[in-house]
Amino acid sequence: MVKCRADPLLDIPLTLPSDSQPHPPWPDYLQASWLRCAHQTSPHLWHPPHSAKGQTLHSLRQRKRDLLTTGEMALEDLYEYMEGRPCALLLTDESGCLLARAGQGETLAELEALGFGPGAFFSEGRIGTNAVNLAVLEGIPLTVSGPQHFNQALHPWHCCASPVYNSNGRQVAIVALVCKVEAATAGDLALTVSAGRELAHLLQMETLMQESQRHLSELYALLDGMDDGVLAWDPQGKLRYLNALAAQRLRLDPALCLGQPLEQQLLLPQRLRLAIEGQMPLSHVEVTLERIGEQAGEFINALMSLKPLPGPDGVSFIALLHPLDRLRAIHQLRQAAPEIETLVGESSAMRKLLRHARQAAQSQGPILLRGEEEVGKAQLAEAIHFGSERAAGPLITLNCQALPSDRMALELMGSDEAGQERAGKFELAHGGTLVLEQIEYLPAPMQAALLHLLKTGRIQRFDSARILPLRVRIIATTSAALEQRVQEGQFGRQLLYALQACELWVPSLRERTADLPALISQQLAAQGRDPVRQFNRAALDCLLAYPWPGNLGELRSAIEHALLHGGDEPIPPQALPAAIRHGYQRLDDEVVGQPPLTLAQLEHQAIVRCAHACKGQVSLMARQLGIGRTTLWRRLKIIGIDPVDYHD
Repeated sequence: MVKCRADPLLDIPLTLPSDSQPHPPWPDYLQASWLRCAHQTSPHLWHPPHSAKGQTLHSLRQRKRDLLTTGEMALEDLYEYMEGRPCALLLTDESGCLLARAGQGETLAELEALGFGPGAFFSEGRIGTNAVNLAVLEGIPLTVSGPQHFNQALHPWHCCASPVYNSNGRQVAIVALVCKVEAATAGDLALTVSAGRELAHLLQMETLMQESQRHLSELYALLDGMDDGVLAWDPQGKLRYLNALAAQRLRLDPALCLGQPLEQQLLLPQRLRLAIEGQMPLSHVEVTLERIGEQAGEFINALMSLKPLPGPDGVSFIALLHPLDRLRAIHQLRQAAPEIETLVGESSAMRKLLRHARQAAQSQGPILLRGEEEVGKAQLAEAIHFGSERAAGPLITLNCQALPSDRMALELMGSDEAGQERAGKFELAHGGTLVLEQIEYLPAPMQAALLHLLKTGRIQRFDSARILPLRVRIIATTSAALEQRVQEGQFGRQLLYALQACELWVPSLRERTADLPALISQQLAAQGRDPVRQFNRAALDCLLAYPWPGNLGELRSAIEHALLHGGDEPIPPQALPAAIRHGYQRLDDEVVGQPPLTLAQLEHQAIVRCAHACKGQVSLMARQLGIGRTTLWRRLKIIGIDPVDYHD
């Protein structure tokens, strides 16, 4: 026997077995464990470990249900790998209570005879030095074998134990391998460590899955509470999710259709099929879906948005079914509340105008919008209002030409007269914006009242002594030469000066030809047809070459005419009004004096008209234009014209 450190309290030497001499000295944790055990138990008497039983054990197993489920599976898989080796694999919680076990029946029976059954605690104070208890205390993998056990009843046994930690670094379990000393192998501790790490990985995966499941349940609860119907399908086209609202609107039974191909439930319109094939998103598109099967022939109108979700196995899709009344509300809102950013502004003239409009929206003074008729002054006025700090306030519009002079005072100023008590437009616009269209027709008395309001912020009701303080932004629009009207005495000079504090000129379509393609697309989309119709290249060239003396109003009418007469897709030139088709340009009073076409515009018109006349024959076009074929081909490429589009 070899002496170890003496117990200072009992004043007796503790000795290690002599057969331990060939081995390295025992670790400090083993020596410390022996010293503790000398105060608590006898090395010669065996006391079975304390054990949780009945309701206590049941409650413990319930609290550790996740650990038990994963741990039992891991122990069984590991022992199957060990091919019937005479050993036992144990799983305890962080307190050393035995929760699960697997292994050879004979080995398990011998351990059961010692008291190591379900619920047994590997307590050092009860059974002496043991690997499970030391792994709990030290937090490291270790081995206690043969005479290293304090109690002689455990000397025949060899035990390796390894702690298991969760993702937060907290110890949650101990994995142990127990066998007779003569059955021990050099790789037992490494095997136990691997088993502990594998169990930790499995527990972490289980935690992540539970967390994902919780988030998924929360997401499903959120989706079920949405005002939109939601359905999702996988890359194979199988329906994977359908909330209650989507099931109701599409009249589908989730129990029958989930997991089934979507195409077996609904016949999708071409636009939706093309978007799915091209993996393209859609936003608020009106579609008509058709039921398949027992309810075949039933049509369902829906407002749908589509979102592709790329993944490693392909592209899944999620679709939102918005109520149709929301589409109408959105259309009404967009029409009532345009934004400056939504106005077409590709040309330099419009970019400059919109930049100044944004600055004007942030100011407080009056604004004068000038330009030809139908150039979009009303839309710009509304956009300025909704882009200002007054956007939440009222927007009141009054056309000064639409009312006779004798009613203008009552309409603008309001009245206190008995039986005619009413608020005028000035009052109704308090806190917001009043748009006065065609202000050149405003009668002289109302011009004076408007000037007084701009100077003092107050008005006096018609036939009343009451003065009202108001906070209102005035936006006036005109297509007339106000300076000339001032000279003629028809418009107040001081009022013009007050309005010119912020004067914006809205360009005509002739001055913003770069905006024409976008404006044409906008007008086509505004017709509400599904799918949106398009012009072919020749028809588009006619539209781009025309000078548009009637501006946006004429453009809108021309597109409506083309949609009405164009039976094919895309729309051919023959569907356009004759004046536009033949490039006719009117020079009436409102066009005279306007800026002439640029050289680039004239060149574009000449080439387009020649392409029509020569039916796209390049050689003939080059002779008529008086230029070489190579030069013509280069110009055609620059301006984006394909002669083939003009062949009969």
